[in-house]
Amino acid sequence: MSRWKISAVALLAATLTLLPGPVEAQEATMSDPAGDTLARGLDVTRVKVSNQDFRIVTTVHFVRTRRGELIVALDPRGANPGVVLVSRYRPRGPTRNFVLSAAGNAPRVRCPGFKVAWRPARDLARMTLPSTCLKRGNYGAVRFAFLTERNAADIDFSSDRSAFIPRG
Repeated sequence: MSRWKISAVALLAATLTLLPGPVEAQEATMSDPAGDTLARGLDVTRVKVSNQDFRIVTTVHFVRTRRGELIVALDPRGANPGVVLVSRYRPRGPTRNFVLSAAGNAPRVRCPGFKVAWRPARDLARMTLPSTCLKRGNYGAVRFAFLTERNAADIDFSSDRSAFIPRG
């Protein structure tokens, strides 16, 4: 091989080595013991939040999927209030999903891309919040806490907030 070709291959290898790898979402998981509910309702066993570049994906696992309200609070680092994701699950009937501001008066936040998928066969729910619905996408790390309710009564909740999850 000529010197020119060897130099070109070496330069290409060095360039590929120095390029950053693919961006990976940062995530955190919070476990909750089964059977610790205050009454019959959604009993959370695990919550995973993935702070991706263009969305925040929250996956919640239950002992058993049943009627109730799933509430996940997302709090960005800094002084501004975050948002509260709410899904009122009804096995036989309409499920209502919306986003509230975490500010004191809790007005609804317009968020056209907010989606919630309930998978009763797998006892889980997946909430997807577009990044533009939280501080117009101008945030970094977030932390979370969860709560489940039925008929406005607390059923299950996290004992504390998660650690801050960097944005991926």
